[in-house]
Amino acid sequence: MATIRDVAKAANVSISTVSRVLNYDPSLNVPESTKKKVFETVEKMGYIKKDIKMKNNYTRQRVGIVQWYTNEKELTDPFYHSIRVGVESTLHNNNIEIVRSFRNDAQYFTKLEGMDGIICIGKFSKTEIAEFRKITDKIIFIDMFMDKIYVNTIVMDVQNAMKDAVEYLISLGHRRIAFLGGIEYTTDGLQYRDQRKFYFEKYCSQYNVEYLRYIREEEFTTESGYKMMKSLLSQPKLPTAVFCANDPIAFGALNALSDAGLNVPDDISLIGFNNDPTSAYANPPLTTINVPSEKMGEFSAQFLAMFLKQKKIYPMMSMVPCELIIRQSCGKPKSSLSWM
Repeated sequence: MATIRDVAKAANVSISTVSRVLNYDPSLNVPESTKKKVFETVEKMGYIKKDIKMKNNYTRQRVGIVQWYTNEKELTDPFYHSIRVGVESTLHNNNIEIVRSFRNDAQYFTKLEGMDGIICIGKFSKTEIAEFRKITDKIIFIDMFMDKIYVNTIVMDVQNAMKDAVEYLISLGHRRIAFLGGIEYTTDGLQYRDQRKFYFEKYCSQYNVEYLRYIREEEFTTESGYKMMKSLLSQPKLPTAVFCANDPIAFGALNALSDAGLNVPDDISLIGFNNDPTSAYANPPLTTINVPSEKMGEFSAQFLAMFLKQKKIYPMMSMVPCELIIRQSCGKPKSSLSWM
């Protein structure tokens, strides 16, 4: 088992610094980068801090972070991982103790008992939401749209993001646009309504774009993106552009198009969603929607830190803007230079 001495050596700091960082000593004056390095080293080495009472005897509040993904699946998803990074860095800066809980943990709800607040990342069932509310009313859900606002949520502005994406493709002359997406379910077996697909259909209908025969949905993975793109290529009349509900799907679609001898964007244009770190280095660089995922995590932690000081919480929904990042995967269709 790793010791505090091991952590100090790996992080290249003193034992005293590690101890004071882990105990959130408010008098400690070191750069945030040093604190972050200590926390990352602790997590990597699996060090467990002993419960030592500080001289000033101040108590820290405890917040549970619930990730609807398993630990293993989160490692392959930059979007949800970056949200958690934003949450944890902000909670650390506010001297709030963190307790992590992943969907596949054996002590999933038990680990959250006694928490002062909870931040839930992903999609959860009504049953789970009710269980969280039994623990505390200081809860924030990230990336979960709700028809009725009865808990605090932070979501992305999907409506305007999709409007920008569809209008951009239309401005290039595209009138046959495909949608490659994924299907997700909450733990009670209900399908979660994907806002991207909903608004894609809304704006394609509004602008008289042909799209119905070009909708495919499987999983939010590169493998599914490849399979869905191959399915589209079996159509007698191909779409001139494809919208992908996340960047991994777009990467799979790029591979399928390359294997079929088709060029992006000369033959088919492609747009992704999320702006994953590798999207700028795809071949060609991927046009995509940037979602400030880490900021979503930071905002949620800031809100919760404020809620912890209040007796009564009034639920609200906060929405962060998304931005269309234009790179080199979109161009004018061969069949039409203008949609007018």
